[in-house]
Amino acid sequence: MNSTELSRAKIQVNEANKKIGVNFEGEKNQMSKDSFLKLLVTELRHQDPTRPMEDKEFVAQMAQFSSLEQITNLNKEIHSLIRSSESTQAFNMLGKVVDALDPVTNTRISGPVSSVFYADEQIKLKIGANEISINAVHAVRNPAEKENN
Repeated sequence: MNSTELSRAKIQVNEANKKIGVNFEGEKNQMSKDSFLKLLVTELRHQDPTRPMEDKEFVAQMAQFSSLEQITNLNKEIHSLIRSSESTQAFNMLGKVVDALDPVTNTRISGPVSSVFYADEQIKLKIGANEISINAVHAVRNPAEKENN
């Protein structure tokens, strides 16, 4: 492919990307399954009729699409499982005494957990007048137990 053909191909690719709404520069090379499918359909529409895509290539691309979809679904399920696990962990802290470090004031907070809630897409615990992220907790104990330093 000479430089003229290469330039022409780049222009065609950019035009096709604009039509399907794909912008690779701002997305850090991450494609959604919809973008992948749009790209595949565009490739099929604009293929050279004298040299159509081979069956092996098409099957390989469909396998990649299937893998992408399965990985995306698995990722969603893992995030859901993590959130569920964190919720269970937080609810088990209700009534228990926790020690935590407030990241804003850099002060130690200790006391019984009176409530658990979601804020800013994080699980938060209410300890007295303080609201802290579950990630700031470094110790949990039963109320009757003495603190060990």
